[in-house]
Amino acid sequence: MNSNHFTLRTSTRIVALAATLSVAASAQTLVRSVTGPAANAQYGKACIRVADQNNDGFDDLLVGAPGFSSQRGAVYCLSGAYLAFGTGTQTLWSVAPTANPGDLFGYAIANVGDVTSDGVDDFLVGQPGYDSGMTQDAGAVRLLSGASHGVVSLIYGPEQGCMFGSAVAGCGDANGDGFSEAAVGAPGPNSGSSYGFVLNGGSLVASNAAATSFDLWNYPLSGSQQMGASVASGFDLDGDGAPDVAFGAPTFQAGGGAVAVFRVATGAVVRSYFSSDPGDHLGASVDAAHDYDGDGVVDIVVGAPNSPHGTGSEVGRAVVLSGAKLVAQTPPYEIYNFYAGPFGSPFLFTQHLGAAVRACGDLNNDGVGDILIGAPDYYASFAQPGKGLVTVYSGASGTQLCGYLVGATQDRLGGSFAGAIDDLDGDGFAEFVVAGPLSDAGGTDSGVVKCYRLFPVAPATYCTGKVNSLGCTPAIAFSGTPSANPTAPFLINATNFLNQKNGLLFYSHAPTSVSFQGGFKCVANPTVRTPPQNSGGSSSGSSCTGTYSFDFNAWIATGFDPSLAAGSEIYAQYWSRDPASPSHTSLSNALRFLVHP
Repeated sequence: MNSNHFTLRTSTRIVALAATLSVAASAQTLVRSVTGPAANAQYGKACIRVADQNNDGFDDLLVGAPGFSSQRGAVYCLSGAYLAFGTGTQTLWSVAPTANPGDLFGYAIANVGDVTSDGVDDFLVGQPGYDSGMTQDAGAVRLLSGASHGVVSLIYGPEQGCMFGSAVAGCGDANGDGFSEAAVGAPGPNSGSSYGFVLNGGSLVASNAAATSFDLWNYPLSGSQQMGASVASGFDLDGDGAPDVAFGAPTFQAGGGAVAVFRVATGAVVRSYFSSDPGDHLGASVDAAHDYDGDGVVDIVVGAPNSPHGTGSEVGRAVVLSGAKLVAQTPPYEIYNFYAGPFGSPFLFTQHLGAAVRACGDLNNDGVGDILIGAPDYYASFAQPGKGLVTVYSGASGTQLCGYLVGATQDRLGGSFAGAIDDLDGDGFAEFVVAGPLSDAGGTDSGVVKCYRLFPVAPATYCTGKVNSLGCTPAIAFSGTPSANPTAPFLINATNFLNQKNGLLFYSHAPTSVSFQGGFKCVANPTVRTPPQNSGGSSSGSSCTGTYSFDFNAWIATGFDPSLAAGSEIYAQYWSRDPASPSHTSLSNALRFLVHP
């Protein structure tokens, strides 16, 4: 066993600007909702996108249902074409191997590439409740053939209660044998230790205990640290050309939690990060796939679902860590912090934001991946319990791409994610899949999988207007829908400006909030200025009757700014003359919107 010291580093926290944006209730389109096969199935506990399984032109989903058949568990292949059209075969195939009650097959699923050498990718399925002889809840993983859909092997955990298989991931080939290694978490809530394992990919086809030649390495933590509760892979954090893997340990150090990055080949610790707030449970979820800050290094999304964040409840939070800054040890490490509670969303009660996170594919075609965060215990009111909530954030700017996605009563939406899938409706944008494995949609805890399209996205105001020399605060508003192919105007309006003064609308693709000419500049550089306008209003005297209106759809149609493509994030603010103010200028608050297809 690897006994390297588990070194952790603190960092300061910053608040994402996204928290200041006022986002309307969900207007996103629910494409399809698929309920679990039976009560207690927990359909959707694991949910991953897989390559087209039946050659119909659509990628499909593997969905775990670990509660099926008295928690023996099952895995279902959900048709992407069914998600698109609601017709045809819903389940392309399923696997429910011989198991004992409580084995929990399907608790976690990962694509591990073609380890059976038959030309088809295979899958590793977690079964953390597996009993190895008299050793209860040792846990196991089963290799599932992508070609035959049969179980190839079973590898079981090292000790009682360690729940090996609670989290799984394919890691890439680290030892040069042509097969992807596999990361497996054994968080051991009822064990003396918890582990992060990396299994030799070439040995996944044979059955045996994990802590044998199957084990490329493992990293143990003694006590109740829950190392391996989550895992993320598929990145090279330190730029050495070899794959790395991240394990979460949510109850590390008084429950503050931690996430640590290891070299897949050796088990050496690359870098680690932990919460200084007891009870956060940082590392309960983790994912990594995209470079959000443009420095060429993949960044890491981590959930801390028990964070109280200034309340008496487990409202939760999530953080995006800069991979480059972690490696260089140059704090602050946080790119974005996403909060629930008084400094984030308006929901102050327990909701467990960050119970699931996903470094999602690019949903708005800006070239940067996006971020999904789940809060499965969100409820709208005591009369509407257990709805669950999902927030969709722009990886490029950290702002919400759309309103809150809220489940039906007792859906517990946001318990897991498949993330971006195919463009099912042909609008040029990928749809995305979220799940509520404890949904009661098909009976108690049957589970549900839901597919959404991003649009429509409602514009939202943010930031603060500057009080002008007459004591008025200019305010921005809108009417219509921003569109790359408009059939009607999208008007950006502003009121409470001084009458008969020149002004203009300026915009960019990122927000900010910095002091500027006695107020706040809410639009980041570089900015684009639209043509000057006169505020009109009263033809004599000085008053706050001035207004502006600009048809942004007409501006898009001119082709003057080729960056205004469908999916673009726009941040816009009005500026005007105010001769009596110290800076001689006036500023509105700002408007954020996405250009629709």
